[in-house]
Amino acid sequence: MKRSTMFLISVAFLASSLVVSAAFAAELRIVDTAGLLRGARVVDDSSRLTIVVEDPKGAGGECVLANIDGLASERREKLSPSGECTFVGVAAGTWQVKLPRSVRWKVKNNE
Repeated sequence: MKRSTMFLISVAFLASSLVVSAAFAAELRIVDTAGLLRGARVVDDSSRLTIVVEDPKGAGGECVLANIDGLASERREKLSPSGECTFVGVAAGTWQVKLPRSVRWKVKNNE
């Protein structure tokens, strides 16, 4: 009797730990100005995000990251000479990338 009770308590504790850890993981989604999904990943709290522009000379001076969910303020980062904009501490949610000109870009995997 005691052994089965301890086993059930252990299983219940393990199951509750898994549920709690899953509750803190959320999805970070990146969309373009047309609303098309360009990247997504599961993050625990916040993440580092790098946008890579194909032709940095034609892109302009900065990348803008706007939170579609309305839960965070707009963020701006300078475009590097190599064509990258890195945002640190990006929270989970849906973010839209805006560039001054219409150029091709992609999300770099920073895992």
